[in-house]
Amino acid sequence: MKENKGKSGNIVAKAGIWYTICNFIFRGMAFITTPIFTRLLTKSEVGSFSNMSSWISILTVLTALDLHSSIIRSKLEHEDDIDSYIWSILSMTTFVTIILYVVVFVFQGFFVNLFQMEMKYINIMFIYLLVSPAYLMLITKQRAFFKYKFFVVLTGISIAVSTFLSLGLVLFMNDKLLGRFVGTYIPQIIIGIIIYIYLAYIGKKIKFKYWKYATVICLPLVPHVLSIYLLSASDKVIITKISGAEYTAIYSIAYSCYNIVTILYDSMNKAWAPWLLESLHYEKYAEIKKVSKIYIAIFFIISTGVLMVVPELIYILGGKQYMSAIYCLPPLITSCVFEFIYTMYVNIEFYQKKTISVAGATIIATVLNIILNFIFIPMMPEYGYIIAAYTTFVGYAFLFVLHYYLVKFMGMAFIYDIKYILIILGSFTFLSIIFNLLYKLLFVRYFIIVIYGIVVLYFAYKNKSKVLGILKK
Repeated sequence: MKENKGKSGNIVAKAGIWYTICNFIFRGMAFITTPIFTRLLTKSEVGSFSNMSSWISILTVLTALDLHSSIIRSKLEHEDDIDSYIWSILSMTTFVTIILYVVVFVFQGFFVNLFQMEMKYINIMFIYLLVSPAYLMLITKQRAFFKYKFFVVLTGISIAVSTFLSLGLVLFMNDKLLGRFVGTYIPQIIIGIIIYIYLAYIGKKIKFKYWKYATVICLPLVPHVLSIYLLSASDKVIITKISGAEYTAIYSIAYSCYNIVTILYDSMNKAWAPWLLESLHYEKYAEIKKVSKIYIAIFFIISTGVLMVVPELIYILGGKQYMSAIYCLPPLITSCVFEFIYTMYVNIEFYQKKTISVAGATIIATVLNIILNFIFIPMMPEYGYIIAAYTTFVGYAFLFVLHYYLVKFMGMAFIYDIKYILIILGSFTFLSIIFNLLYKLLFVRYFIIVIYGIVVLYFAYKNKSKVLGILKK
């Protein structure tokens, strides 16, 4: 048994709390403004912007190579030379981005058709791809030294300016799609350029030895990160290609609603993962199993609540013209519950440093998702957005199975209660089917919501000391 010497300092705890709160607030701004944009833009414009954003997410992984994630690790070995390290790996992302842009420019006819966007958007996109890694690297550096106030201020300014500028341009420009795109990305480009110059100034010298160092750490994870983006973004790209931008708009509204659950999952995992890794280090297996049940139960309860009010959320986000999106939400929210669970197993794989297996599982699930989309969406293009939701569910369910068996192969599956997990997953899948049928039965659904709310509040009150104890941990 390892001696328990680990203690979390106040600055670490405070930083963790601020990252979680800000994650909710900043990502929540996109949710709050979605109803405004869906009423100002046409379905085609909403779908086209969603398609563009998806491509930017995918290409960011290919050009930035996730190199910023190596900064925290590099701090342990190169703290005295960290500015030179950051400037060196930033120059590497610049080189990769320029090479990719040259290829796109030479074969622009092919890529305009592939991206489903005009060249003027592609040019702006590549300027963003060129300078956005600077922002990621500066933010990561601040996180590495627990300077959370800088993170909050810089991220807040970036998101607020992008949000309000895009809103203003959409209101006053004739080409509202261009206004939405320019308003969102130009402020981030300007901030990126300023940070890029600053990092080049303090970094002074490019050291190619750091290219090799960062590549060894990050390259194995690039397929994993890219596959995660592809798993979520490929649906929109394929729907745009086969069904059209208007159907992508419907799916995008469903995805905005689904993001409520993903924000919760992401924030909870940011709190869970550090505690889990420390508990694994000190072999507190019994405590992990006990706490994990409550952790899973909290997510299950909140996700069920979201599942119950899907029609209201879709109406708020998009209005009557997007109400068909409600049938995407049961499989999408169920997908997130599976993602929540399998990430608990992924955390164990990261602890065991099995990053290649993590990447392999994600690649397999992503390929499966894309193949299923290309098989089934052309069969019924008008229902492609619903089909994509179910193929996403299949992909995440498959990921859960893969990661469970990977951890079982490591001999670590005993850490979680698999019977309890299967009951949770089975129950939520059953509930998603039931509520898919109840969305049109207004009074029946409202009656269930009231009863559910009363029961949850009663149990929360009866077990408040236990719940608060878990949250404090």
